[in-house]
Amino acid sequence: MKIKWEIIAKGLLLIIIVSGCIVYPQTADVPLISEKNDLRVDAGISLVPSATATFSYGLTNKVAAQVFGLVGSDERRYLEGAFGLYKKLQKNLVREFYAGFGLGHGSAYNDANPGDLYSNYQLYFTRVNFGKVNARFAHMDYGIGIRTGILNSYLTDRNYFNRYGDGPFPSYRNYSFLVEPGLFARFGGERLKLNLKVGGAWIYQFTNRDKRLPVSPFNVGLSLNYQLNTSKEKSNNLNIHD
Repeated sequence: MKIKWEIIAKGLLLIIIVSGCIVYPQTADVPLISEKNDLRVDAGISLVPSATATFSYGLTNKVAAQVFGLVGSDERRYLEGAFGLYKKLQKNLVREFYAGFGLGHGSAYNDANPGDLYSNYQLYFTRVNFGKVNARFAHMDYGIGIRTGILNSYLTDRNYFNRYGDGPFPSYRNYSFLVEPGLFARFGGERLKLNLKVGGAWIYQFTNRDKRLPVSPFNVGLSLNYQLNTSKEKSNNLNIHD
Protein backbone atom coordinates (compact mmCIF):
# COMPACT_ATOMS: atom_id res chain seq x y z
CA MET A 1 0.00 0.00 0.00
CA LYS A 2 2.86 2.36 0.79
CA ILE A 3 4.30 1.87 -2.71
CA LYS A 4 0.92 2.59 -4.30
CA TRP A 5 0.56 5.87 -2.40
CA GLU A 6 4.07 6.89 -3.47
CA ILE A 7 3.16 6.17 -7.10
CA ILE A 8 -0.05 8.20 -6.81
CA ALA A 9 1.78 11.14 -5.20
CA LYS A 10 4.49 11.14 -7.89
CA GLY A 11 1.84 10.93 -10.60
CA LEU A 12 -0.06 13.93 -9.24
CA LEU A 13 3.16 15.92 -8.99
CA LEU A 14 4.05 15.12 -12.61
CA ILE A 15 0.56 16.05 -13.83
CA ILE A 16 0.68 19.41 -12.05
CA ILE A 17 4.25 20.49 -12.79
CA VAL A 18 5.28 18.81 -16.05
CA SER A 19 2.11 19.32 -18.09
CA GLY A 20 1.99 23.09 -17.60
CA CYS A 21 -1.39 24.76 -17.16
CA ILE A 22 -2.94 28.22 -17.34
CA VAL A 23 -5.50 27.67 -14.57
CA TYR A 24 -4.73 26.03 -11.22
CA PRO A 25 -6.85 25.68 -8.07
CA GLN A 26 -6.12 28.73 -5.93
CA THR A 27 -5.04 28.23 -2.32
CA ALA A 28 -6.58 31.39 -0.90
CA ASP A 29 -7.27 31.30 2.83
CA VAL A 30 -10.80 30.48 4.06
CA PRO A 31 -10.83 33.09 6.84
CA LEU A 32 -14.06 32.31 8.76
CA ILE A 33 -14.29 35.86 10.12
CA SER A 34 -16.17 35.75 13.43
CA GLU A 35 -16.64 39.39 14.44
CA LYS A 36 -15.89 43.00 13.59
CA ASN A 37 -12.17 43.93 13.44
CA ASP A 38 -11.04 40.32 13.08
CA LEU A 39 -7.82 40.29 11.03
CA ARG A 40 -6.40 37.15 9.47
CA VAL A 41 -3.07 37.08 7.59
CA ASP A 42 -2.02 33.96 5.70
CA ALA A 43 1.26 33.44 3.81
CA GLY A 44 2.76 30.29 2.33
CA ILE A 45 3.50 28.11 -0.69
CA SER A 46 1.66 25.58 -2.85
CA LEU A 47 2.45 22.30 -4.61
CA VAL A 48 2.11 24.14 -7.90
CA PRO A 49 5.27 26.21 -7.33
CA SER A 50 4.07 29.59 -6.08
CA ALA A 51 4.16 31.94 -3.11
CA THR A 52 0.77 33.09 -1.82
CA ALA A 53 -0.64 35.64 0.62
CA THR A 54 -4.17 36.36 1.87
CA PHE A 55 -5.44 39.26 4.00
CA SER A 56 -8.97 39.09 5.46
CA TYR A 57 -10.71 41.60 7.72
CA GLY A 58 -14.09 42.03 9.41
CA LEU A 59 -15.18 45.54 8.41
CA THR A 60 -18.47 45.47 10.35
CA ASN A 61 -20.50 42.97 12.35
CA LYS A 62 -21.67 41.45 9.06
CA VAL A 63 -19.32 42.54 6.25
CA ALA A 64 -15.79 41.29 5.56
CA ALA A 65 -13.17 41.99 2.89
CA GLN A 66 -10.40 39.81 1.48
CA VAL A 67 -7.38 40.25 -0.80
CA PHE A 68 -5.41 37.31 -2.22
CA GLY A 69 -2.36 37.23 -4.48
CA LEU A 70 0.32 34.89 -5.78
CA VAL A 71 3.46 34.73 -7.91
CA GLY A 72 4.80 31.47 -9.25
CA SER A 73 6.19 29.29 -12.01
CA ASP A 74 5.12 29.53 -15.68
CA GLU A 75 4.99 33.33 -15.36
CA ARG A 76 2.01 32.97 -13.04
CA ARG A 77 0.68 36.13 -11.43
CA TYR A 78 -2.72 36.58 -9.87
CA LEU A 79 -4.50 39.15 -7.66
CA GLU A 80 -8.09 39.19 -6.46
CA GLY A 81 -10.30 41.17 -4.11
CA ALA A 82 -13.66 40.30 -2.59
CA PHE A 83 -16.32 41.57 -0.20
CA GLY A 84 -18.63 39.29 1.69
CA LEU A 85 -21.16 38.63 4.42
CA TYR A 86 -20.39 36.43 7.41
CA LYS A 87 -22.28 35.09 10.41
CA LYS A 88 -21.11 33.24 13.48
CA LEU A 89 -23.50 30.47 14.46
CA GLN A 90 -23.72 28.28 17.55
CA LYS A 91 -20.83 26.03 18.59
CA ASN A 92 -18.23 28.27 16.88
CA LEU A 93 -19.59 27.52 13.42
CA VAL A 94 -19.15 30.27 10.80
CA ARG A 95 -20.61 30.73 7.33
CA GLU A 96 -19.42 33.25 4.74
CA PHE A 97 -20.46 34.40 1.29
CA TYR A 98 -18.07 36.44 -0.90
CA ALA A 99 -18.25 38.02 -4.33
CA GLY A 100 -15.16 39.31 -6.07
CA PHE A 101 -12.97 39.92 -9.10
CA GLY A 102 -9.51 38.66 -10.03
CA LEU A 103 -6.82 39.41 -12.63
CA GLY A 104 -4.18 36.89 -13.66
CA HIS A 105 -1.51 35.88 -16.15
CA GLY A 106 -0.04 32.49 -16.95
CA SER A 107 1.55 30.33 -19.63
CA ALA A 108 1.66 26.66 -20.61
CA TYR A 109 4.14 24.65 -22.66
CA ASN A 110 3.35 21.89 -25.15
CA ASP A 111 6.26 19.47 -25.68
CA ALA A 112 4.63 17.84 -28.70
CA ASN A 113 4.75 20.86 -31.02
CA PRO A 114 6.74 22.39 -29.13
CA GLY A 115 5.06 25.67 -28.30
CA ASP A 116 3.69 28.03 -25.67
CA LEU A 117 0.27 29.37 -24.75
CA TYR A 118 0.09 32.75 -23.02
CA SER A 119 -2.98 34.13 -21.31
CA ASN A 120 -4.23 37.17 -19.47
CA TYR A 121 -7.53 36.46 -17.75
CA GLN A 122 -10.24 37.92 -15.54
CA LEU A 123 -12.34 35.98 -13.06
CA TYR A 124 -15.75 37.09 -11.76
CA PHE A 125 -16.61 34.82 -8.84
CA THR A 126 -18.67 34.01 -5.77
CA ARG A 127 -17.47 31.85 -2.90
CA VAL A 128 -19.31 30.11 -0.06
CA ASN A 129 -17.34 29.06 3.05
CA PHE A 130 -18.47 27.03 6.03
CA GLY A 131 -16.49 25.74 8.98
CA LYS A 132 -15.68 25.72 12.67
CA VAL A 133 -13.18 27.92 14.52
CA ASN A 134 -11.21 27.31 17.69
CA ALA A 135 -12.05 23.66 18.28
CA ARG A 136 -10.75 22.05 21.47
CA PHE A 137 -7.92 20.12 19.83
CA ALA A 138 -4.95 22.39 18.98
CA HIS A 139 -7.25 25.42 18.57
CA MET A 140 -8.19 23.87 15.24
CA ASP A 141 -10.16 25.63 12.51
CA TYR A 142 -11.51 23.50 9.68
CA GLY A 143 -14.09 23.61 6.93
CA ILE A 144 -14.87 23.82 3.25
CA GLY A 145 -15.06 26.48 0.56
CA ILE A 146 -16.63 26.35 -2.90
CA ARG A 147 -15.93 29.00 -5.53
CA THR A 148 -17.81 29.38 -8.81
CA GLY A 149 -17.28 32.00 -11.46
CA ILE A 150 -16.95 33.12 -15.04
CA LEU A 151 -13.41 33.00 -16.47
CA ASN A 152 -12.66 35.38 -19.33
CA SER A 153 -9.28 34.51 -20.85
CA TYR A 154 -7.41 36.14 -23.74
CA LEU A 155 -4.93 33.65 -25.18
CA THR A 156 -2.03 33.85 -27.64
CA ASP A 157 -1.13 30.55 -29.34
CA ARG A 158 2.62 30.44 -30.06
CA ASN A 159 2.67 26.98 -31.67
CA TYR A 160 0.79 25.41 -28.74
CA PHE A 161 -2.29 24.00 -30.51
CA ASN A 162 -0.97 24.29 -34.09
CA ARG A 163 2.30 25.02 -35.87
CA TYR A 164 2.67 28.58 -37.15
CA GLY A 165 6.45 28.77 -37.41
CA ASP A 166 7.72 32.21 -36.48
CA GLY A 167 4.27 33.80 -36.64
CA PRO A 168 2.08 35.69 -36.85
CA PHE A 169 0.48 33.99 -33.86
CA PRO A 170 -3.30 33.87 -33.45
CA SER A 171 -5.10 35.18 -30.38
CA TYR A 172 -8.60 34.42 -29.22
CA ARG A 173 -10.95 34.81 -26.27
CA ASN A 174 -12.32 32.02 -24.13
CA TYR A 175 -15.32 32.16 -21.82
CA SER A 176 -15.63 29.39 -19.26
CA PHE A 177 -17.57 28.43 -16.15
CA LEU A 178 -15.23 27.59 -13.25
CA VAL A 179 -15.83 25.49 -10.14
CA GLU A 180 -13.22 25.23 -7.36
CA PRO A 181 -14.02 23.14 -4.26
CA GLY A 182 -11.57 23.08 -1.35
CA LEU A 183 -10.93 21.78 2.15
CA PHE A 184 -8.71 23.25 4.86
CA ALA A 185 -7.52 22.66 8.42
CA ARG A 186 -5.59 25.09 10.64
CA PHE A 187 -4.02 24.05 13.94
CA GLY A 188 -1.47 25.37 16.41
CA GLY A 189 -1.64 28.18 18.93
CA GLU A 190 -4.45 30.57 19.74
CA ARG A 191 -3.22 33.07 17.13
CA LEU A 192 -0.50 31.47 15.00
CA LYS A 193 -1.44 28.27 13.17
CA LEU A 194 -0.25 25.97 10.43
CA ASN A 195 -2.73 25.96 7.55
CA LEU A 196 -3.17 23.00 5.18
CA LYS A 197 -5.37 23.56 2.09
CA VAL A 198 -6.44 21.10 -0.62
CA GLY A 199 -8.29 22.27 -3.72
CA GLY A 200 -9.56 21.16 -7.10
CA ALA A 201 -10.66 22.90 -10.30
CA TRP A 202 -13.06 22.11 -13.13
CA ILE A 203 -14.20 24.28 -16.04
CA TYR A 204 -16.83 24.13 -18.71
CA GLN A 205 -15.61 25.98 -21.79
CA PHE A 206 -18.28 27.89 -23.73
CA THR A 207 -16.09 29.00 -26.68
CA ASN A 208 -13.28 27.50 -28.82
CA ARG A 209 -13.99 24.05 -27.43
CA ASP A 210 -11.61 22.48 -29.94
CA LYS A 211 -8.78 24.30 -28.12
CA ARG A 212 -9.08 23.22 -24.51
CA LEU A 213 -7.75 25.62 -21.90
CA PRO A 214 -5.02 23.82 -19.88
CA VAL A 215 -6.39 23.34 -16.36
CA SER A 216 -4.81 21.51 -13.44
CA PRO A 217 -7.38 19.50 -11.43
CA PHE A 218 -5.54 19.52 -8.07
CA ASN A 219 -3.40 21.67 -5.80
CA VAL A 220 -2.19 21.69 -2.18
CA GLY A 221 -1.17 24.71 -0.11
CA LEU A 222 0.78 25.01 3.14
CA SER A 223 1.00 28.29 5.02
CA LEU A 224 1.32 30.10 8.33
CA ASN A 225 -1.85 31.81 9.50
CA TYR A 226 -2.04 34.61 12.09
CA GLN A 227 -5.29 35.90 13.56
CA LEU A 228 -6.13 38.72 15.95
CA ASN A 229 -8.87 41.23 16.67
CA THR A 230 -7.41 44.70 16.13
CA SER A 231 -9.86 46.50 18.44
CA LYS A 232 -9.21 44.08 21.31
CA GLU A 233 -5.47 44.29 20.70
CA LYS A 234 -5.62 48.08 20.88
CA SER A 235 -7.67 47.91 24.09
CA ASN A 236 -5.19 45.49 25.68
CA ASN A 237 -2.28 47.77 24.80
CA LEU A 238 -4.03 50.75 26.39
CA ASN A 239 -4.68 48.75 29.56
CA ILE A 240 -1.01 47.73 29.74
CA HIS A 241 0.13 51.35 29.48
CA ASP A 242 -2.37 52.43 32.14
